[in-house]
Amino acid sequence: MRGTVARSIAALAIAGSALLAPGVVGAAGRGTHSSAGATTTTSATTSKPSGPWKTYYEELSAYVAARKQIAQTFRDAVGAAKQQFVTASSSASTVDERATARAAYALAIAQAAATRSAALVSLGNPPTAP
Repeated sequence: MRGTVARSIAALAIAGSALLAPGVVGAAGRGTHSSAGATTTTSATTSKPSGPWKTYYEELSAYVAARKQIAQTFRDAVGAAKQQFVTASSSASTVDERATARAAYALAIAQAAATRSAALVSLGNPPTAP
């Protein structure tokens, strides 16, 4: 009984420290500090990139957006193919009709993958940092 209570208390202490730790760590670089009557306020600010870094970040953002668009187009094509497969297979009454539905689904997936690959090749490599 005493061992169970001790383990429970230890588990609660670990869980509580895990919940409180992010708040303590997150506030470490900001806030109001006072020592010997002097109070100073600090804030965590970041400077905006300029020059070649600004260009790099703009190109990188455009590259990432293009990759996301390619991925979304692929997911949409796969979803449409799956929907057509479900519709065709639910109305299929023979083995041959179900096989035709599976073959059409596999072909649609292959075409979507080929389109995605071609788009990624035409997109090229990500921009390089200056």
